Amino acid sequence: MKKYLMNIPLLLLSFISLTVTAQSFTNSINGQRKIDEIISRLTVREKIAQLFIVSFSSDPRNSSTIEAEALIKKEGVGGLIIMNSGLTSGANMINRLQSLSKIPLLVTIDGEWGVAMRFDSVVQFPRQMQLGALTDESLVYQMGAAIGRQSKRLGIDVNYAPTIDINSNPRNPVINTRSFGESPEIVAKYGKAYMLGMKDAGVLGSAKHFPGHGDTEDDSHHTLPLLNFSKERIDMLELYPFRALIEAGVDMVMIGHLQIPSLDSSGRPSSISKPIVSGLLRGELEYEGIIISDALNMKGVSEYISPELLPLEAYKAGCDFILMPERVTEAITVMEKAVERGEISIHSLNMRVRKMLSVKLKQGILEDYYKISNQNLYEDLNDPNYLSLVSSISDKSVTVVNNRGNLIPIKELKKEKIGYLSLGGDRNGKELAAQLQLYTHIDTIVLRGKYSQNDLNRALNQLSDNSVIIIAMHNTDARPQRDFGIDSNQIKRLTDFAQNKRVVFAYFGNPLALPQIKNYQNFSSVIIGYSNTIYNNKSVAGILFGSIGAEGRLPVTSGTLSPGYSVRTEGDLRISYGIPEDFKLAGNKLRAEIDTIINDDILAGRYNGAQLILMKNNRVIINTSYGSMKTDMQVKINRISGMIAHLPAITLLAERGKLSLEDFAGKYLKRRGDSRLSNVLLSDLLMHRTDISDADSYKFRYSESNKEALRRVVEYVTLHNFEDFVKDEILSLIGMDRTYIKGDFAFSNANDIAKFISFLRSKGVYGGLELAGEESAKWILNMMHYYSVSPNGSIVWYDDKEDIALIFLNDKDDSKMAESQKINTGDNLRRRVIDFLTDI
Repeated sequence: MKKYLMNIPLLLLSFISLTVTAQSFTNSINGQRKIDEIISRLTVREKIAQLFIVSFSSDPRNSSTIEAEALIKKEGVGGLIIMNSGLTSGANMINRLQSLSKIPLLVTIDGEWGVAMRFDSVVQFPRQMQLGALTDESLVYQMGAAIGRQSKRLGIDVNYAPTIDINSNPRNPVINTRSFGESPEIVAKYGKAYMLGMKDAGVLGSAKHFPGHGDTEDDSHHTLPLLNFSKERIDMLELYPFRALIEAGVDMVMIGHLQIPSLDSSGRPSSISKPIVSGLLRGELEYEGIIISDALNMKGVSEYISPELLPLEAYKAGCDFILMPERVTEAITVMEKAVERGEISIHSLNMRVRKMLSVKLKQGILEDYYKISNQNLYEDLNDPNYLSLVSSISDKSVTVVNNRGNLIPIKELKKEKIGYLSLGGDRNGKELAAQLQLYTHIDTIVLRGKYSQNDLNRALNQLSDNSVIIIAMHNTDARPQRDFGIDSNQIKRLTDFAQNKRVVFAYFGNPLALPQIKNYQNFSSVIIGYSNTIYNNKSVAGILFGSIGAEGRLPVTSGTLSPGYSVRTEGDLRISYGIPEDFKLAGNKLRAEIDTIINDDILAGRYNGAQLILMKNNRVIINTSYGSMKTDMQVKINRISGMIAHLPAITLLAERGKLSLEDFAGKYLKRRGDSRLSNVLLSDLLMHRTDISDADSYKFRYSESNKEALRRVVEYVTLHNFEDFVKDEILSLIGMDRTYIKGDFAFSNANDIAKFISFLRSKGVYGGLELAGEESAKWILNMMHYYSVSPNGSIVWYDDKEDIALIFLNDKDDSKMAESQKINTGDNLRRRVIDFLTDI
C-alpha cells in the first residue's frame, strides 16, 4: 500500500502537466480559429495592408504621423514603427493610433541601444561595439531583457535588433559602432544573447541586415552598397551570425539593401532579390520565421525602382512584412492588381497575413491593444536597475590599450601632483573632473567648444609642472569619414607634449580611431572610453585610481592592435562609486526614508546642512547632501576627528615600536602639572575610560582633554607637529585632501571619511599600498565607536558582517554640546539602514 501512496504525487504531477498541456492546446486552437475568422472577413486590400508597417512620431503635425493616421483609417495597415518622439507624447500617440485601428496594430521600434534611440528622457544603453568589448555575454543578455521590458512598457512588441553585421571594414559609414565587432564568433554569441534577453521579456527581435552589411564603404540610406565577394566568403563570414541566431530561434530576419553579384547576378538589391530572400535565407538556411524588408524609403533600394512598386517586389522576393514603404495607397493598389492577375496567389497572401496575426496573437494584442499608462512612465523606463546595468557594462568594457610603466592605477597620491585637461568638454568635461576629485585633488582645465591651438598650448603649459597629466578627449565623432573628430595638428601637439611626461590619454570615442592618433604610444597610458557618456567617464576615473580594474578588450582591429587586445589593470584598490541597485537594493525607497529623517531635522532647525554616504562592499552607493551643504564641502568635526587623527596616529606609532598602548601617559608628558597623568594608560586615554580632568573617574566619558593629551604624546614621540604627522602618515596617503586639522579645529567631509573606513576594512591597504598592518587596522576599526557618534547627530558606523558603512555629518557645532542636548539623527539613520537590510 505504501508503494502506491508514494506514487500519488507523481500521478498528481502528471495530471497537472496534462491539464496544462491540454489548456495550452485549447488556447492554441481557439487562437487559430480567431485568426481564421479575421482572415475570412478581410478583403484582399485589407489583407495586403496588414503586411505594411508605417512610420509615425509623437508630433501630430508631422507628415508621417498625419499619413499614418490616414492609412490606419482608410487602409487598415497592420503595424507601426515609431520615430523620434517625446516620452509621454509618444505614448499618447501610440494609444491614439491604436484606438483608430479595427485590428490592433503591431507597434515596432528600431531601438538598437534601447527605446532611448527613439524616445527622449530615457536611459540610453551602450552601442553594440562597446558591448563587443565585454569578456562575456551575460551583461548583453541582461541588456536585451531590460530593453525588452522598456519596450513592453511602451506597448512595443518588436525591436529591430540586434545588428549582427560583422564590422570587417573600418571605413563602414553606417554599421560601424552598431556592430558587436570584427569577430564572427563574438557577433554571433552576443547577438544571440541580446535576442534571447528580449525574447524572455516578451519582445521579438530581428537579426539584421541579411546577408551582412559589415564590409561596405557606402551607406544604404543614401546609395546601394556593393559587396563584391564570393559566395564562399559570404557563406563563411557574413552568414555565420545569421546561422547562429536562426538556430537559436530568432523570430524575425531583416533583409538589407545590398548589391551582391555572387548571390544575384541581376544587380537587384538584396531586399527585393528572390535568390537571396527565398533562395538563400528561406531555402538554403531553412529559415521558417518572419522575413521583413529593411525600410523601403532608403535610397539603397528606392532609387532602383518606383516606390509604389517596391512592396510588390519585396513581397515576390519572399519578404513577409513591408517596412516603411512610400506611396502606401498606390503600393497596395499595385499589389491588389497583382492578386487579380494571379501574380500573387490568395493562398500565399493568406499565409503571410496569418504570420502577422499570429504575431499579434502571440503578443496578446490580437483582439485588444495594450493601453499605455502614463502613471510612473518616466520612473519605469528609468528604473535604477537599468542605470546600474549601464554602469556595470561601462565598468567592464572600457579598454586600456597602453600602460607604460604601469602608470595606472595611480597609487602613491602623496607623491603625485595630478592635472586634468578636458578637450571639448562641453558635455561631461566637468563631470569627469568631479569624478576624479572624489579620489584626490586634481588641477583642472576644461576647454569647451571650438578651442584654438593657442588655447591648447596655454592649457598644456599650465599643467606642465604636474607629475601626472590626464588628457580626456570628449569631443569625438564615431564616423571615419569625419576622421573620428580628430584634429591631426592637435594630436601632434599632444603627443609631442607627452614624450617626456607621464600622460594618460582618455579617448571617449570609436576604438577604430587609434590609427588617426599618430604616435599615441607617446602617451604613458591610453584608455578607450567608446562614447562620451557619464557612465564611461565614471569608469575611466575608477580605472585611473584603481577602484575598478580595466577588463575591456578591443572588439575590432585598430592599427596594429588585433581584436581581443587589452591591457588589464588592478582593481578594488580604492572605494568605487555606484548606486544601491548595484546590490539589488531598492534605492529609491531607502533614499526616501533617509531624506525624510534629515529634511525633518533641517525644517526643525536642528542644523542647516548635512552630508551622507552609504557604502557597501567598498562601493559608495549613496553620496548626497542636504540643505546648505554640498557633497564636496568641508564640515567642521570635533569629536569624530579623534577617529581619523588621534586614534590612527597612536596606533601607527605603537605598530612601529615607538610606544606601547600599555605605557602610562606620564612617560611622554613631561610638562609641569602633568603628574596626574602618571598612572593613566595610553589605551585608557584612547578609549576615554578615564577623564583626566577627573582623577576618580574610570568609565567612558568623552573628553577633549584626552585628545589634547594624545596629541602631545604624538608630538613628543615623533618630534613633529601633530597635524603634520597626521597629514603625512595618514591623510595624504589615503587621498583625504578635504580633511584639515589644526589645533582645536578639524574639518573633513563624508567622502574622505569613507576612504578612511575603506583603508581599515581593507586591512590597512589602500590604493595598493600597505599603510598599516592588518592588526593595527583591525584595532582601529574596533576602537572607532569611541569617536564615531557626536551629540550633534553625526555618526560614523561600520558593520563588518554586512560590510556596510554609514557616514552622516552635519554642520552644527558640537564643541560645546552636552550629552543631554544630543540629537539622535545618526542613531535613527543607523537603525533605519539596519532595518532596511533586514527587510530585503
